[in-house]
Amino acid sequence: MSDPETPVEEEWVPIASADLTPGAIVETNLDSEELVVWRTQEGFPCVMEARCPHQWSHLGAEGVVEGEEIVCLTHCWRFSRTGEGWKAGMTGRRDRKGDIMVLPCKEESNQIWIQRRKDE
Repeated sequence: MSDPETPVEEEWVPIASADLTPGAIVETNLDSEELVVWRTQEGFPCVMEARCPHQWSHLGAEGVVEGEEIVCLTHCWRFSRTGEGWKAGMTGRRDRKGDIMVLPCKEESNQIWIQRRKDE
């Protein structure tokens, strides 16, 4: 067990090519964790869990980017780049739903990198 006073070391790991076009979604894995890498229509990259928390649909197969959100087409749950989950009704009303895990990411050297904690 680590000491809560000891800072946890973090590392940056390349996860996908930065050639990802706006609206694109790619599937990837890191240490057996399923992830999706996607780019908003404004051009911001995002790396998050691949499975929708509602009924576990895979966002790489059942997802689409709409503007600055990724949408699970199974039941239309929407997720922001910060992981906030929403359901948009037919009238346009948005209800808060379950959130999804998002990993810190950056673009550098033609790669999208994620930040992960080193286990000690």
